[in-house]
Amino acid sequence: MAGYSINLEELLTTNAEPREKYRYVNGERTETVEGYSYRLIDVSNGEILNITIPLKKSLVPQTYVEIVNAIGTPFVANNRATLSIKADDIRLIE
Repeated sequence: MAGYSINLEELLTTNAEPREKYRYVNGERTETVEGYSYRLIDVSNGEILNITIPLKKSLVPQTYVEIVNAIGTPFVANNRATLSIKADDIRLIE
């Protein structure tokens, strides 16, 4: 069986703007913004990760960041297993 691990200690920001994540009720999208999704690169695996945090913030492109209190939830979409990652914050590593 193939294994995969996500290293949340080596994450690099991208030039992508954060996307608004809306709340869904009974499968229907509401107009309530629940958080903002940021595209980060898992440097050790070369994977793009989307991390959602509650507040919008400005992140400098191509800098290393740390994720605060990340929680991953697996789900299936379009017959593919994927992972939703939510966190309390994304902080620049100085």
